[in-house]
Amino acid sequence: MKTLLTQFNWFLKDYWLKRSHFSSWLLLAVLVGLGLAVVAINVHINEWSKTFYDTLTAFEADKLYGLIGEYLIYIAIFVVCAVYRAWLRKLLIIRWRSHLTEQFTGQWLSRRAFYRMSLNDHTDNPDQRIAEDINVFVSRTIELFISLITNLAQLYSFLVILWKLSGTHTFHIFGHSLTVTGYLVWLAVAYTLAGSIITQLVGQKLHRFNYNQQRFEANFRASLLRKHDHAEQIALYGGEAKEQAGLRREFQDIIGNWRKLMNKERDLGFFTTAYDRFSLMLPVLASVPLFMAKAITLGGLMQIRSAFSAVFNSLSWFVFAYSILPEWSASLQRLSQFRQTVEREQKQDKPVLEGRELSFNGLNLYTPARIPVLSNIQGRIRPGAWTRLAGPSGLGKSTLLRTIGGLWSHYDGQWQQSPGSRLLLPQKAYIGNGTLAEALSYPNEPAASDAVLHELLEAVGLGSWKAHLNSALNWAQTLSAGEQQRLAVARALLSRPDYLYLDESTSHLDETAAREVLMLIKQRLPDTTVVMVSHQSSLADIYDEVLDLSRFKAA
Repeated sequence: MKTLLTQFNWFLKDYWLKRSHFSSWLLLAVLVGLGLAVVAINVHINEWSKTFYDTLTAFEADKLYGLIGEYLIYIAIFVVCAVYRAWLRKLLIIRWRSHLTEQFTGQWLSRRAFYRMSLNDHTDNPDQRIAEDINVFVSRTIELFISLITNLAQLYSFLVILWKLSGTHTFHIFGHSLTVTGYLVWLAVAYTLAGSIITQLVGQKLHRFNYNQQRFEANFRASLLRKHDHAEQIALYGGEAKEQAGLRREFQDIIGNWRKLMNKERDLGFFTTAYDRFSLMLPVLASVPLFMAKAITLGGLMQIRSAFSAVFNSLSWFVFAYSILPEWSASLQRLSQFRQTVEREQKQDKPVLEGRELSFNGLNLYTPARIPVLSNIQGRIRPGAWTRLAGPSGLGKSTLLRTIGGLWSHYDGQWQQSPGSRLLLPQKAYIGNGTLAEALSYPNEPAASDAVLHELLEAVGLGSWKAHLNSALNWAQTLSAGEQQRLAVARALLSRPDYLYLDESTSHLDETAAREVLMLIKQRLPDTTVVMVSHQSSLADIYDEVLDLSRFKAA
């Protein structure tokens, strides 16, 4: 519980204690005010019910029409308050959710935390945590808070009424006399206290089941997305049956946990439903002796029932909220874990030492599990030179590229480079959604004119696509692997980095086409320092230098 409150405290400070969100406090105040207005209306209706039933018992028909009109006014005010309370609650939810979504996506995507998190399994399904857990957490928090405040106000209002209606009575039990003041209040307190204890005992495992359910659902959805993203590869392998079996196993996790969840909710439902239904008759049964003794009228009996119901519902907030409290706590825990992981990964981001050139002085590279990859790397890359990283496959050449590209933080020792922009082109280019112009200009918005982009497409061998520059297609599926690598080279020519790192960036081109593309880079980016990994031996004459990493292989 202490951990949960600590986690919740961060979310409160992050949004509610900032001056920029003062308008949300106003919204919250209006919501609370509408809730209190509903309570006040219920108090008036409670008083009205006594008068109405007493009038009905006395057959005073002339007074009934006025009472009915009064009731319709109460209902009209109640409807307006209830509708606007629901509308304003949704407005407040989307405001807080927008803030948290911006906050979480910003932290996740900053300082390459999202990349480092993808290398380990410490935090599953960031998409689900951002898209769904934030929504659940915000919605449930506001719902629980408003209902708690409203119930406290209702408890105070009707507790006074019920205490007065209870009066002081003497009960004769097994030959003994017992005088109690406000006995209906004590009955409500005892009943709800027992109900709260039993609810906690029956439903205490719901938090874990809800947490697991959200995780299994997210795993299944992520698997479906992977099938969509790799549809061609699966189809070429004929792997449909294998993928179906994998999906079936993951869905079995959902089914298994769902059954545990539904069984536990069933057990809780047996109690809470009986608890709620019996409460409807409990005040009547407790007041029958007073009614039979003519100590109260029928109107008084109905007023007692209404007041007892209000006090009971307020005291039973924990019991009736229990079904959503586990969902709320599970979403809070998942979001807190996600936030802490992002912060931890951001701290792994290491500043680049600035020097006159790119050089290595005792650099050691590791896997995320701290297994050595390359040890004591020594060397220098001359500014403006083309350098090939040599060595067998699996040695760690791509890991070194990702290190000097600012992605890989699993290293110690030193390396430095001169100030300037850098760009790493991987073997498989990322092609996002949007037009061809947007894909060509990624990660920036298209700033160059269509004529410049047309010329660039022509230069890299994609001239046949010039007419589709402003067409929004699924370019990752439309362009071949070689065309995607050409597009990546066009991006590099457009952004003109000071350092360009090529990781098998021409592997899907034949050697003649690869040579043409690389010579184009040399021609148009003469001052750019290029470090390249390639196994196309015919391109050896393009490099100015070779840095053989075989001698730095970890023992």
